[in-house]
Amino acid sequence: MAMPPVALGIDVGGTKILGALVDDEGTVLQQQVVPTPKEDEPLLHAIVGVARGLLDGAASDLPVGLGFPGLITRDGVARYGPNISLREFPLRARLEAELGRAVLVDNDATAATWAEFVIGAGREARADMLMFTLGTGVGGGLVIGGRIVRGSQGFAGELGHLIIDVDGASGPSGIPGELEAYSAGNAIGRMANHAFLQGHFIGTLLEGPVAPTGEQVTWGALQGVEPAIEILARAGRYLGIAAAGLVNCLDPELIVVGGGAGAAGDLVLDPARASLADHVLGPTHRDPVPVVAAGLGPEAGAIGAAFLAAEEGRD
Repeated sequence: MAMPPVALGIDVGGTKILGALVDDEGTVLQQQVVPTPKEDEPLLHAIVGVARGLLDGAASDLPVGLGFPGLITRDGVARYGPNISLREFPLRARLEAELGRAVLVDNDATAATWAEFVIGAGREARADMLMFTLGTGVGGGLVIGGRIVRGSQGFAGELGHLIIDVDGASGPSGIPGELEAYSAGNAIGRMANHAFLQGHFIGTLLEGPVAPTGEQVTWGALQGVEPAIEILARAGRYLGIAAAGLVNCLDPELIVVGGGAGAAGDLVLDPARASLADHVLGPTHRDPVPVVAAGLGPEAGAIGAAFLAAEEGRD
């Protein structure tokens, strides 16, 4: 007999919105996926539509959790995100007015991190774990002492904006040298476009004169296309530099890597592990910090948002 849902979780990504009814073991009982609109009000209406569709017939007090990219305040205001349109938007208040029930709003990568810590790749970690999510951008989350770290304003965990090359390229945020400019899916696509212009991809990844996307680079690398393998390795090396800085600061038990670009597996993770070892303090005098692939797939953000909402409802 199926267990009843404990919460509805919704994960808003750069390209899609995924909603899921989740039981207390993290099993997805029902889900819905729609494209992510680019404008504010259509985006809100799309989130509401997913929520209403999945809440039809559910208990009136079923908690709702939303994972949303960017800077999310503790009271659910979407302040800013380089890969999303909303600015200073009272997301929690608007959703609660539309749905007539309490809604928890948190950062999307924070939600995914919590899901991986509780039931995913981090479930064996005793207390301290960090996670990178490699998607349209680069997100992240921190678990310290068995608790999610949100910071004073709610903005902690923006690991994609760690500076790894002060004179380097900028990502959508405009910050020079940030990790997101080197390891996000969009950055992988940009590196592939450069390689395409140099003629390295013609006749290997695509038919016709069209530059490859990040997803196609991953596909090509998995097929053994050398320029694609090198691009993913470069993204992994930069990821390892950022991870080393965090290991030096926080000394976590485990690093988890998820998101769409994380689907490349060891093609990204092996270079990241090597780079981490090259840049961490005293590598021969400490146990290496494992760098592992996430275990929950694209549902992680929705599962984590559901768990966080259920926990808030019990407090």
